[in-house]
Amino acid sequence: MKVIKIIFFIFIYSFNANAAFTETEINQLDEINKKSIEKSENSKHILEVAIKKTIEHLPKERERILDLEKSWNITIKKKCKVMIFSSLNTDAETAEENSCLSSEYLSAANFFENLNY
Repeated sequence: MKVIKIIFFIFIYSFNANAAFTETEINQLDEINKKSIEKSENSKHILEVAIKKTIEHLPKERERILDLEKSWNITIKKKCKVMIFSSLNTDAETAEENSCLSSEYLSAANFFENLNY
């Protein structure tokens, strides 16, 4: 019986040791996530600048533009949650979500930029 317990504990320990990330892998994942967050934040800033520029260009439409911005931000966040459903609760979740957010913010910024011409 003791032999079976020992084998069981060795098996469990070896499984956990192989499943754990190395420090290098953890650092790489952190760097990927950090860069994806920065990219998303930069894209959101581009959107904010585009909205400000559009309001300056179309001051009479200020309220409509701000209302669109509010609903668009909600939609973007919901859309990205749906788009990354297969990555939820995985190591890729943060990077995938930020990649989606970045893409959607830039798309919205492009829409507002096109209103200025």
